[in-house]
Amino acid sequence: MISVKKFHKQYKKQQTAVKIDTIMKTLKISDHMTHEHKLQVKDALMRYISSFDTQAEAAASLQGISQATISQVKNENWELLSNKLWLHIARQVGFYCGEWHPADTSASLLLRILFADAQHYAMSYGITMSTGLGKTFTAKQYKREQENVIYIPCSEAHNRRSFMNLVMETAALLPTDSIPDMINSFTASVSAREQPVVIIDDAHKLKDRVLQLAVALSNTLTGTVGVVIMGNEELRPRIMEGVLTLKTGYERLYSALGKRFITLTSLSPRDVELVCKANNLFDEATIRDISETCADNLHGIPEMIHKNRQVNIAA
Repeated sequence: MISVKKFHKQYKKQQTAVKIDTIMKTLKISDHMTHEHKLQVKDALMRYISSFDTQAEAAASLQGISQATISQVKNENWELLSNKLWLHIARQVGFYCGEWHPADTSASLLLRILFADAQHYAMSYGITMSTGLGKTFTAKQYKREQENVIYIPCSEAHNRRSFMNLVMETAALLPTDSIPDMINSFTASVSAREQPVVIIDDAHKLKDRVLQLAVALSNTLTGTVGVVIMGNEELRPRIMEGVLTLKTGYERLYSALGKRFITLTSLSPRDVELVCKANNLFDEATIRDISETCADNLHGIPEMIHKNRQVNIAA
């Protein structure tokens, strides 16, 4: 397990002042998604989809958003789409009543360094992070910005077949009836790409038999393809249990990971400030309040910033 203190010290100089974009003057912020908001969310969704090979691959990377929903947004068939669903889409594609700007938080810097290292040098990394540090947000952002990034979001609902179907879809491949054939096809396709990296996110959510399949898949890639397997604090003990009980493939994967997991458990002192300032909130008192309220979890910050803007508009 690697302490992040050394990382914070080493990369502190990289946390340069965040470049602030001009505040959108024409956009009114409200809980209700106006027609103008929806058009902008649609545009953000189309930009998001364009970074994937297929619409199916894009849908697979979004939690709770189906291909059918994407088609409805794309074709402006909006009558049956709830306000809550619009906000759910907006948050995931980088739009929150005005585009949401990423910040160089400690987790974001560390993850981007590891993703790039894995991609350029076919390295393998195991990463565990506490919920709310920006793991999934950063992975999706990296996917949008770089080529040949295969992002696989895991879910408790997956069985072995549905997981492999998702894996194939993320690589723009057609699923088959045979799981071994799908593993072989996926490995051959991804290995043939230029400097690919496979990011398996939220692996801790997988059932035991599906996690073992993810381990087997990772083992077919290590050494030739960059592999990053990520989850919360539950992931490392589950991998270690597999190693200690001699489950097939676990020792091999653990060795490929350097017999260690890179771990982050909390935000750095400036992370909340960086996120707020990247999204046009500069009032120090408000930033302190948000920092105290968020409890080491960035997930609620967009809503807090949104409410602060509403108060300022009302004033």
